Amino acid sequence: MAQVVKDSPKVDHVESQLVYTESVLAKIVGKTINDVPGILAVQGNVIDDIADRFRSDEDPTKGVKIDLDNDNHTATVDLETTLEYGKNAPRVFDEAIHKIQAAISNMTDVTITEIKMTVKDMLTKEEWRESQEQNKKDEDNQ
Repeated sequence: MAQVVKDSPKVDHVESQLVYTESVLAKIVGKTINDVPGILAVQGNVIDDIADRFRSDEDPTKGVKIDLDNDNHTATVDLETTLEYGKNAPRVFDEAIHKIQAAISNMTDVTITEIKMTVKDMLTKEEWRESQEQNKKDEDNQ
């Protein structure tokens, strides 16, 4: 697992480091994009979907891939999303970029150098609700 390590100046003769893991950055990104209008869901791969069946809570890192560069304190973000049908995808993406960069900047000293968002589906809010209800029924039957 990649980590960002920040060497801090000596404070009262104490060596210190601040370390981030990819999962921490993925959690920040996942929670942040949940607040972007037009993004209905972030999807993971088959392994994420299987793991979700055994979790009681939604995983905010699902569908978020982070690649850290330890030397430069930079990271790239790769997302797989479902957007709301009828929304302007480039505008939704621009807002996601802005919010992700702001959140990471506010909470860490890591700089995001690249964000890629793959739109895997576009659904109306009603279609999305129905698919969520069906998924819930399927999980309950297993």
